[in-house]
Amino acid sequence: MKTPHTFNTVSDLLLSQPLTIDVEIEDAWSGPFSVKGLEVDGVVLYAGVSGFSRLSLELEPSEVLIYQNMFFSWIRRLLEKERFCIVDRFFDHAVVMFFSTAFGSEDPFLDALHVSRILGENDGPGFKPSIGIAGGTVAAGFTGSPGAYTGSIYGKPLVLAAACAAMKPAGEFAASITFPESAWSGRSLDKVFPPLEFDHPEKGRVKQPQTWKLGEVRLIDLPGTGKYAVRDIANFIHWMPEADAEEQSRKWFDLIRSKGFYKKNR
Repeated sequence: MKTPHTFNTVSDLLLSQPLTIDVEIEDAWSGPFSVKGLEVDGVVLYAGVSGFSRLSLELEPSEVLIYQNMFFSWIRRLLEKERFCIVDRFFDHAVVMFFSTAFGSEDPFLDALHVSRILGENDGPGFKPSIGIAGGTVAAGFTGSPGAYTGSIYGKPLVLAAACAAMKPAGEFAASITFPESAWSGRSLDKVFPPLEFDHPEKGRVKQPQTWKLGEVRLIDLPGTGKYAVRDIANFIHWMPEADAEEQSRKWFDLIRSKGFYKKNR
């Protein structure tokens, strides 16, 4: 078994591994720029904010900012003990996690499903993130300009994972995870998502009934690619959010204003 690495960010990964490409390019139109990157095989988990456009239209701008920080903080808190993955942000309304055998994961797809289950079963704020998973080769690299470089992930798996997240199955569910059908490979849902156990006052240790359901293969349209076969795992057990994130964002913004910490520019 490999010793797990705990890369928190793409930059952590890039600064600790031999790079696949590390060159300086002199381009006639773009001028001089450096390319520093690392190609890695693995699995991308894309978790995006559901209804981001609606939230941006209905909430005050600062309320959206609060909501986004709540979302990122919620994920960070849930996954603080998880290993094998690096975390990146995507367009400021999604979190991208990357799992690879290169840094300790024995089965990147199962690890991505495990993390997805954690998000789906611990959604007290009611975020209901859009979750998509896809595997393949990515290029982790630095982009930007001198003094402002950031590390990000690029490649087909990221696009496919984002597309899967956007193509939720029809129906009412508490959480769903979408991924390429080829990744499932005949696995057993009860082995992938084993029923949780709890202590019953009379029956002792008992297993909770399975709350997740594996959907049938369905086809989605990918622009420029055509039909793509995917599957879904959905949780149909609904619960009332302990603290609705949208409402909490409004309350926090009201409190900030009442305390005099909101100073609107005139």
